[in-house]
Amino acid sequence: MRIAVIRQKFVNYGGAEQFVSGYTNQLASMGHAIHIFANQWTPSNHPNIKIHSVRAIKRNPFLRVLSFAWFVLQSIRSESFDIIQSHERIWRQDIYRAGDGCHCEWLERRACYLPFMKKFFFRFNLFHQLVLILEKRIFEKGECKKIIAISEMVKRDILKHYQLPEERVEVVYNGVQLDRFNPSNRKPFREEVRQQLIISDKEVMILFVGSGFERKGLEYLVKSVRYMKYKNWRLVLLGKGKWKRYLQFASKDDQKKITHLEPIDKIEKLYAAADFFVLPSIYEPFGNANLEALASGLPIITSRNCGAAEIITPKKEGIILEDPSDSKAIADAIDYLMDSKIREPMGQSARLLAEKFTHERNASEMLQIYQKLIEHQ
Repeated sequence: MRIAVIRQKFVNYGGAEQFVSGYTNQLASMGHAIHIFANQWTPSNHPNIKIHSVRAIKRNPFLRVLSFAWFVLQSIRSESFDIIQSHERIWRQDIYRAGDGCHCEWLERRACYLPFMKKFFFRFNLFHQLVLILEKRIFEKGECKKIIAISEMVKRDILKHYQLPEERVEVVYNGVQLDRFNPSNRKPFREEVRQQLIISDKEVMILFVGSGFERKGLEYLVKSVRYMKYKNWRLVLLGKGKWKRYLQFASKDDQKKITHLEPIDKIEKLYAAADFFVLPSIYEPFGNANLEALASGLPIITSRNCGAAEIITPKKEGIILEDPSDSKAIADAIDYLMDSKIREPMGQSARLLAEKFTHERNASEMLQIYQKLIEHQ
């Protein structure tokens, strides 16, 4: 099968990006010819993966989205494919994978946390208007044959905001590299990473992974430290963005306990060094970092606004926050996990849960969808 996969960034850092890389490698290993159309990429050594360069004007988000959508259409017209699957909002695809969720829902939820004037300008920003136009075309026009929602939450959001038959939307959960993100990493990496970060074995390391700090609730996480009863903690933030602006929400003493790192290739080492994971997102279609943490044997604290929350049994593999902006609730959840006797069995359950979400399972489910579409062409 010749499959075109459209993704602006085909790189080996970032939760969504690593998922796409793992998923396409799985398909390629099954003998399918994978053609990646991207603007930024990490070279692939797999003989069944070919990368096509697509131009984009990077002057601002509006032009980047619009130009990439235009240039990628020019690129795929000269090729013939069995399936065209886009991970970006463009005009033409057989399958759209809604990895970014429903933009209309994100704007609605974000508005809840903004003052009136910011709310107005946020909603009517040109970039957001363009995304909404592209999103409406994908969901309500019949050109895109199948929408892949990466959680039941995303499916509900799409059906809430747009007029389309429910059968056009299918839920296919993400997969994770179980051999890479594994509790066995603790023995070789835990001590090494903690020494580099100057974190003692007696301190509890809390890990936050994700760029787009505003959407992922970093403000509320940093605010939570003022309510925490336990003081033997260290918070490690991994991601791109203006993280220093969030330090103002912590005391001078607590600021010294917060460490920021830029994205790294060997992110599995950080999970190995951590004791548990926190991601209090305002809106998160799934949150692959949650799945990476679970696979690494870490209990997680995430919000009800995150798609991954629907696979979690509270206090078995993690804790679900009903309101991600409730910093006191975040502090209570962190205090609960400060006890290793509670944390360790939850970590074991976390790994067992993650073992259900493999790239093999994801690829198998997607191939069934591909086959049905090809048969009905």
